[in-house]
This record gives sequence, structure tokens and C-alpha cells, in this order.
Amino acid sequence: MSESETELVEEVEEVIEKLVDSFNPFHNRLNWLLLALPVAVYAQHSGNMALAFAASMVAIMPLAFLMGKATEEIALRTGEAIGGLLNATFGNAVEMIIAMFALYAASQNPQVVETMVTVTQASLIGSILGNLLLVLGLSMVWGGLKHPSQVFNSQVGHMNGSLLLLAIVAMIIPTAAHYAPGGTLAGVTTISHYTAIILLIVYALSLLFQLKTHAGDFATDTQHHGHETPLMTIRDAWVLLIIATGLVSWMAHTLVGSIESAVDEYHLP
Repeated sequence: MSESETELVEEVEEVIEKLVDSFNPFHNRLNWLLLALPVAVYAQHSGNMALAFAASMVAIMPLAFLMGKATEEIALRTGEAIGGLLNATFGNAVEMIIAMFALYAASQNPQVVETMVTVTQASLIGSILGNLLLVLGLSMVWGGLKHPSQVFNSQVGHMNGSLLLLAIVAMIIPTAAHYAPGGTLAGVTTISHYTAIILLIVYALSLLFQLKTHAGDFATDTQHHGHETPLMTIRDAWVLLIIATGLVSWMAHTLVGSIESAVDEYHLP
């Protein structure tokens, strides 16, 4: 075996070792819930869709944690602005994946449209409320405990507040169009499409503002914040993120596909 092949084998073994360590339940008790993953696979193939629903829902929790762990490791090497963007993107990846599978299932089977739209709405609303109330509230409380006086950049606050207001308006407009006299499904759909396009454009411009034109405003003052020590290489972190995202997608597909059976089996509303 040549020297280059030996180095490649060693690198692969190192990556596998890090992955095994990340999934090890003795290093993190939450990983014990990963045992639900093979249960979900077995239940799906054996036709027990109610069990597949419950098991896949449980398995998503530790996988989401692993995605967050990998994202944090990558963020430690990419700077404050890009790291925050990665956390914001992959922090909501589970909700986005579930929503995409639910909408795809609705497009393939007209009989489950109402159920899948409800699942999508619940996923999005849960993510919004969780970030606006739980995450923001805990951040304020924890920051207040560590720092008696907290200082925020007013320009950054104005931008985030404007984006939040725009997101609220974007959700209100289709709802208002739906309940307005003479409102039609086609009209609401058209408004929703245009609203989504506008939101994507504004989000792209906000990234330009955050990462390029005003990157200095988003930099954290290093005098008041310590630096965390990375626990894995950026290569290992990317591999973990890709694998965890793939498994989340698999479990989300199982979850969405078994919702109807779970509703009947568990007599859910």
C-alpha cells in the first residue's frame, strides 16, 4: 500500500472514530433515543405505521441535537456572522424538512391535503414561537445573569426588527386575503407565491448587509466573550452534519408517511 493510500485510510478511520464518538450514548444520554431509529425502520417495513410514527418522532430529537452540535463546530471556525447564519439555517432544518415532505405528500395524494397542510402550519408556527419566545427569552435571562448591563448594536436591532415585522406582515396578508369578501383559493395562492419571492429577495439582501457591507456591526466584542475550543475538525463536523441531516430526512419522511395511520391508531384530533 502506497503512502497516499495509507494516509487516506488513516483519515477515513479518524472520521469514523469521531462519528462513533458523536453517536455514543455513553457520552451523551440523549443519544440513547437513537435506538428509536431502527425501531422506526422495522415498524415501517412491517406495516406498523403507528409505531413507525412514534419511533421516528423520538429519533428526530437526538438527530437534531447532532445537527446542532456539528453546526456549532463549523461555526467556531467560520467567524461570528457566518457562524450565526449557519446556526439560523440548520437550527430550523428539521422543521423545513418536515414541511417539505408534508407538502410533497399533499401534492401526491389529494386525500391527505388538509392533514399535511395542518402539519406544515404547525411545524412553521412551532418554529416561529420557539425562536421568538423560548430561545429569545432564555437568551435574555441567561445574558442578564452573566452580565448586569447588556449592550446591543442599534443598527443590528433595527434590521432584525424590520425583518421580524416583514415576516409578520407576510403571514397576515394571505390570511387577510383568504377571509376577505370574494377571496378565492387561486388568489390567495398567487399572493402567497409573490410574498415568498419578496421574502427570499429581502433575506438575500439581509445576508449581503450582514456578511458584506456591515459585517463589522455583527462582530462580537472579544473582550467580553471567551472562545470555545473546537472538539472536532471542520471535516469531521461537515461529515457529521451531512449524515445527521440525511437521517433526519429519512425519519421525517417516515413520520409524514405514517401520520394518517397514527391519527387513526391513537385517536388523535
